[in-house]
Amino acid sequence: VKTGKNVLPHYLILLIKLSFVFSDGALSQEVVQLECVKRAKLGDAVVLKCLTHSMWRYRVWYKQATNKTLQHLSSADYKYTPMVTDHRYFTESSAMETNLTILQMTEEDVGTYYCGIFKSRDVVFGSGTVLEIEGESEPVQSVLQSPEYIRAQPGDSVTLSCSFTSSQHQQEHTRVMWVKTGSDSQIISLKYGKENIFCEDTEEASCVHNLTLKDISSAEDGTYLCVVTACGDTLIGNATTIHVNGPFDLSTTVIALTVSNVVLGMAVVVLVWVLCNYHRKQAKGTDHTHKCRVGNEVTYAGVNVVPRSAPKRSTTASSRQDTVVYSEVRNQHV
Repeated sequence: VKTGKNVLPHYLILLIKLSFVFSDGALSQEVVQLECVKRAKLGDAVVLKCLTHSMWRYRVWYKQATNKTLQHLSSADYKYTPMVTDHRYFTESSAMETNLTILQMTEEDVGTYYCGIFKSRDVVFGSGTVLEIEGESEPVQSVLQSPEYIRAQPGDSVTLSCSFTSSQHQQEHTRVMWVKTGSDSQIISLKYGKENIFCEDTEEASCVHNLTLKDISSAEDGTYLCVVTACGDTLIGNATTIHVNGPFDLSTTVIALTVSNVVLGMAVVVLVWVLCNYHRKQAKGTDHTHKCRVGNEVTYAGVNVVPRSAPKRSTTASSRQDTVVYSEVRNQHV
């Protein structure tokens, strides 16, 4: 198991391997192809082995080419001479196994080979063996997870993505497992073949598998690893950490909004204070001007109205006049 910087406990590695074994049903299969992938040079003789734990005697070999079509190669009863469709193929069978030999490998031989047995009216096939040209195709090179960190609220749904490159022939043998590490390490999900694994239709295809966790809670807090196995090669991704906020956790957005509101409030207070000071100074200037004008006015004080006394001895009516006398006149200057 290639783990890179991520190291799994030994018991978890064993659990992963056993999960892949039981997912194949290898312990109960009547047809077992021992090699998931076989690499050989052009011109070499190639032997593909198949174990047949069955009382059924009639065996077959089929090839699945790149275009997904099945090509019949041979049929045989292990007690009789096998029948082959091409002189380059040779089949050897016994009670417990049947092997296919390709005498001289060519580029046309690249593909997936399936061994099968006739059981009543059905054909039971093995898991297949991928035949590739040595040096031209490599197993899974790297596993990339995204995102690296997820902060979520309780009840949210989050999606973890796992991407890798796989040869077209190995895609059927590719398995993706999600493992949550920590004190409570556990296998979250196990997918294989074409089950929710999406690959480009090319020789060296980029594949993606997404894991969605719904209605999460604090129980989903932890680090998640994507484990990809293809024909015996196992690689582990760079990890994704999920943190579910508690009731008192504040997200970056909430903190930023709080700080901005405080700053805005302080700015408003300062602005109000400046405006008040400005208006207060304006009001003082107006009062001073008013006082200067009053100081330049003429003040009249001590006004007495003295009526004239009528002559005591006069018997004719005469008009009375009032005389106004100003006792003091002041002119104030500032």
